[in-house]
Amino acid sequence: MVKKFLQGTFFRYVIVGVTSAALETLLLIVFVEQFAMTPLMGNLFAFLITCILNYLLSRKWVFERTGERKRVEFALFMFFVTCGLLISQLVMWVGVDRWHQDYLVSKLVAIFFVVIWNFFTRKYFVFNSAVKGFFSKR
Repeated sequence: MVKKFLQGTFFRYVIVGVTSAALETLLLIVFVEQFAMTPLMGNLFAFLITCILNYLLSRKWVFERTGERKRVEFALFMFFVTCGLLISQLVMWVGVDRWHQDYLVSKLVAIFFVVIWNFFTRKYFVFNSAVKGFFSKR
């Protein structure tokens, strides 16, 4: 049972997610502390950079590769990434600008919501061959 879990999609997703979240947080700190960006601007750049790595790892290691319709897959991925970015920016804006929380605390809350969003949208829409087939027939 443990072996099956360690080989499962969700476990691989967690490994990629933790790696991505750590990189995203590190980039945010660098952008805010070293480059004097606002937390929202730093979050934007950190999020976008990390999404490239996350897409590559998700496609290669986490979700089933169909080998077809990569343009559709990437378009869906970018659509849902943009939605995830909006969720992240909203949480950061509320946490930092409205509730005056530390930007790192707000980032952790944002990561929580975006991780849930990303898993379900990638599993059921982006890397799902049935959905890609629907979009490619149009």
